[in-house]
Amino acid sequence: MKVTFAHFALVVFGLIVLGCSVQSSAPPSPPASRSMPISTAPPTAVPTWVSVAFGNGECSDQTLFSVALGEQLSFSLYLPPGYRDEVQYRYPTLYLLSGGGGNYKEWVQDGVCAQMDTLIHSGRIQPLIVVMPSGNDNPAVGTGSYWFNHAPPPMSDGKRWGDYIWDDLVTYVDSKYRSLPQRQSRAIGGLSAGGQGALTQALTHPEVFSIIGAHSPSFRRADGSMSDFGDPAYYNQYDPIWLVQNTETWRGISMWLDDGESDTQWGSAIRDYHDLLTSLDIPHVWHTFPGTHEPAYWQTNMPGYLEWYSSELVGQWR
Repeated sequence: MKVTFAHFALVVFGLIVLGCSVQSSAPPSPPASRSMPISTAPPTAVPTWVSVAFGNGECSDQTLFSVALGEQLSFSLYLPPGYRDEVQYRYPTLYLLSGGGGNYKEWVQDGVCAQMDTLIHSGRIQPLIVVMPSGNDNPAVGTGSYWFNHAPPPMSDGKRWGDYIWDDLVTYVDSKYRSLPQRQSRAIGGLSAGGQGALTQALTHPEVFSIIGAHSPSFRRADGSMSDFGDPAYYNQYDPIWLVQNTETWRGISMWLDDGESDTQWGSAIRDYHDLLTSLDIPHVWHTFPGTHEPAYWQTNMPGYLEWYSSELVGQWR
């Protein structure tokens, strides 16, 4: 067949059209990288974060009026780097309770604010709000609140230290700061008496806290040595031992328990609690580390504590 110029032009035109068709069917190039906007859906089940602003977080003293206690109380507050500028973001919250005789500055004096800055900037933890309340110093008159509602008169003073934490303080923080107001984004932990208090708080209010960190927790009971605990019939409702034996409020809670290998003060009781949890098939993280029942022990292990809290807390996509 004789190929004319018209035939040749038609073939070339067809090839051009075909090429354009094939090219248009290829997937488009991905857009340039950009920050993911906040989703209106609930936060993801896995904490997710990106690099944050330079600079340090804010560590300050704050106050609130407690309806449960009828008085003004101080607390230490840590806000992560970028909090003031990245106003579209909300953050998980970690509540840290002091030990017996300690005050609301105990965790700050042990270096928690500096540790938070270091771990956030290194990408080892997500940005968190950290709240450290009064309760084991004056105004607890030096005896320690143990973070539960004291037995009523005439057994004790009836002060509602437990309600102050889970209700007054949490409500205040969620209303004034950009926290994520849901249990999956709240953790509570403490050292010594604060560790016992953290167990009590989460086991009595699992609708508020989903994560417990008990660092060398003391396990005082209603044995008559402290009037605030009342008698067993009263204190059972707050006793971390009785609660895991007789309720299932631990379900859906992530729990960490640790103690110093040379802790002669509460070590035996803490190991007994670990054994009890194990016998009841209650999931928990268990660690023993070198050290005794003293500040140096908690200071040394603080980075590990904070990394665990961060890994359990539900954050927000950016």
